[in-house]
Amino acid sequence: MGLAGLIVVIAVGLPLLGPFLAWLVWVGAGELDRMFARRGVRLNLGVLRVGGILMLAASIPRLENVGHYTGVPWREITLGVMLLFVLVYELFKGANIPRMVHTAFAFLYLPWALGYALLLRYAPNGHAGVWTLTLPLIATFATDIGAFFVGTRWGRRKIAPKISPGKTLEGTLGGIVASFVALFIYTALVRSAFPFGWVELAAVSLLISVAAQLGDLTESMIKRYCGVKDSGNIFPGHGGVLDRLDSVIFTVPLTYYLMVLFT
Repeated sequence: MGLAGLIVVIAVGLPLLGPFLAWLVWVGAGELDRMFARRGVRLNLGVLRVGGILMLAASIPRLENVGHYTGVPWREITLGVMLLFVLVYELFKGANIPRMVHTAFAFLYLPWALGYALLLRYAPNGHAGVWTLTLPLIATFATDIGAFFVGTRWGRRKIAPKISPGKTLEGTLGGIVASFVALFIYTALVRSAFPFGWVELAAVSLLISVAAQLGDLTESMIKRYCGVKDSGNIFPGHGGVLDRLDSVIFTVPLTYYLMVLFT
């Protein structure tokens, strides 16, 4: 699914975005399980998948104002309960510490991070949230394109040769510049949703671009740790779900924090 398709999903909102995120969690959890299996560790896949869907449900902002439970931080409660369950499960099912640690990591890495997409989609409201959630996607795509073009043409200084030999300082800077240009144009078109000054815009574009590249490097580190080239093969020629999500897993949560600070 390209950027245009993602924007349609975002625009429709929860009826499409919810199932789409649930599918990403379900498939992505399976990819993590298969990758870690190459290191001799199997995840608690049932807990990860079911708990991941619960985390997404708890991330729907409207739940904070349901019935007599107004203002309940359901995300924090769900996170605490699921991490505690991952621990308690091992107390009675074999004390498999590697499984417990890897499952806890996977829960934070995938469903907890993706839950921020729902928070962004309805922050500060259902209308403005369309633009808010689209912002990190545009910055991420721009960063990828800028980093690839500049890195391919002028890249010399490698920044993480043991994890991702193709990543260069020049490509990183190219991604940062591309992110700024893309967000400058985007925020100018939807000015009412992003009343940023120059300083805020520069900070937001810089931080999101850096986060996107850190997300890419993090997934590369996981794949190198597991000895695989791609996380999966669900997208022929493009790898798995995690290969497509790597940057977004970092940029969406960060964008939520930045929106809280700057708007």
